[in-house]
Amino acid sequence: MRSEPNTVSFRTILAGGFSGNSLAPSLFSSELTYSDEKGNIQPRLAEVLPKLNTDTWRVFPDGTMETTWKFRPGVVWHDGSPLTTEDFLFAWHLYSAPEFIGGSALMRAIGDITTPDDRTLVIRYKVLFPDAGEINTTDGLQPLPRHILEQPSQQLDANSFSNLPFWTREYVGLGPYRVTAWEPGASFEGTAFEQYVLGPPRIQRISVRIIGDVNTAMAYLSAGELDMTGTDNTIGFAQADTLRREWERSGVGTVYLGSNLWRSTAIQMRPEYAIPKGILDPRVRQALAQSVDKKLLNDNVWYGLMLPSDFFIRPTSKYASAFEPSIVKYQYDLRRSEQLMNEAGFVKGADGFYGSADEGQFKADLKTSQSTEWVAEMTIMAEAWRKAGFNVQDAVVPPALTNDPPTRTTFPAMYTSSITVGERALSSFVTAEIPRAENSFRNGSNRQGWSNPEYDLLHKQLGETLEPSERGKLIAQMARLFTADLSIIPLLFVQQPGGRVNALRGPLDTEPEGQIFSNVHEWHFE
Repeated sequence: MRSEPNTVSFRTILAGGFSGNSLAPSLFSSELTYSDEKGNIQPRLAEVLPKLNTDTWRVFPDGTMETTWKFRPGVVWHDGSPLTTEDFLFAWHLYSAPEFIGGSALMRAIGDITTPDDRTLVIRYKVLFPDAGEINTTDGLQPLPRHILEQPSQQLDANSFSNLPFWTREYVGLGPYRVTAWEPGASFEGTAFEQYVLGPPRIQRISVRIIGDVNTAMAYLSAGELDMTGTDNTIGFAQADTLRREWERSGVGTVYLGSNLWRSTAIQMRPEYAIPKGILDPRVRQALAQSVDKKLLNDNVWYGLMLPSDFFIRPTSKYASAFEPSIVKYQYDLRRSEQLMNEAGFVKGADGFYGSADEGQFKADLKTSQSTEWVAEMTIMAEAWRKAGFNVQDAVVPPALTNDPPTRTTFPAMYTSSITVGERALSSFVTAEIPRAENSFRNGSNRQGWSNPEYDLLHKQLGETLEPSERGKLIAQMARLFTADLSIIPLLFVQQPGGRVNALRGPLDTEPEGQIFSNVHEWHFE
């Protein structure tokens, strides 16, 4: 993997904790559920998933509800101590504490947890919570070993607690491997945990190297010194393309894709920051979208490996049949783009650029963060827009400012970046998620400042709706509003490439939101 994780737990304790995608946690941690290669939630520590309108998932007239989880018998920690309900209760209190990472949607929704017996958890919710039957790694209830962590959690401040060696080289978890070696900045190792809940792993030892340079990782993989790379930019798309052609001839290995993100260009929607003001007109935003050739981007930047997108929920989602017909799609069509600009009061001048009597020439900035592919993508988009009549100037945000909240929030026109895909991303665009100056722009995911009261109301209703068919209808309405107003220009579903030798059997092809390491205990060599 490319960067050393500061935790091998699925859930970080402090904001900003880094586990290095799903690789390290999948080796050493376990939760009640997991996301399989298709993005579906499956039970792991749990025997079964709660089911709505049964004794395992009950909804009450007062708007509260409860789910009942029973975890598998005989589950033990890496040090041999049995997993108990007290480990879940301890984790719940820790995750909920404001000095730690408290504040996730799940933690806010839970009112109480009781333990009728040694293997049963009854979670009482203060409000309706649609994801109660699919608690996952994003905001899940991952148990923590109370017998190890309770005392230091009471004695240390949050920062000191989060920096304990427990989270890395001394980790005690429930995953298929135990941490047995750790060389800071270089590598760490895991040995098969024979008492793993789903059975002994078939590979006895896994060594994970930290390799920050994509060409070095490529050289090691080509030389047979690595069996597999992760999907955290360990190798880039250029290296993956070279490997693919090399391995097609030799049959040694396979290039795979994982860790899905949604590439899109956010448009500044707040009048106090928007330059030019014309970008606040939805017809101008739609004209910009109709001038983006997604196939050109895919072929020239992403080696044809990606999937052009129109919305941030994958077309293979369980709700796709409901929302796909509602999405407003913007095909590459320069004639339609010009028509929209004319309707908005902009015409091309002698210099070939759009302008209006009120604003003069349309001039807009396009920004992105530093990365070979991202910069290439931005350059192609800006050049194409200029040819289409939009005077767009591109600029790379310096690495030091990549995560700077004001830079990411108060950009004047457009900023291309990546977000995670899926239904959970719907909450990223409600008005309450707009970062504000009063909190130094640090809180909130709605960086472009889009606000739509109807969308907000539908999102509230979605949070109170449990039946899948009704949820699909609400998502369809939200998708229509989101894509019609177009505060974000959809580009591509981007999955990071990795490479593995064909002798390694077990890794499954993943779909967006799927996890390639979810069945790592079944991997083996032939």
